[in-house]
Amino acid sequence: MTETDADENLAMIAARAEEIRTGLDGNFTKEQLQRPVSRRTIHALVAATTAATAVKLKALSARIAELEAGGVRYSGCYQRALEYRKGTVVTFASSMWVALDNVPAGVQPGSNTAFWQLAQKGKPPNRVKTTERD
Repeated sequence: MTETDADENLAMIAARAEEIRTGLDGNFTKEQLQRPVSRRTIHALVAATTAATAVKLKALSARIAELEAGGVRYSGCYQRALEYRKGTVVTFASSMWVALDNVPAGVQPGSNTAFWQLAQKGKPPNRVKTTERD
């Protein structure tokens, strides 16, 4: 099924659900309300629920596609003068950090847990002791 077919089916379902809603919202007499629910009413309720679910699924599918298209945005080493967008990944102090929100310039990874989350802890750099020679 192509996206065009899916859109046409969605539009048809939405139109049918609106017809059903209009019919169900009419005024009913007390006797009509006391009768058992008809097969047509059950079908109408199922169609309305299906249409509402289809609309929500389409919105979620679009959001998933947008998120997957972005991938990981690796921005290299952290730079104090830059602002970082939510989801950006940087390297700082031999560790990898992910921005949890839009981060203003100067907020260092690890300094504020509302903005940064440690993704991969790195090894501390090897420091070589130098000895003085006489």
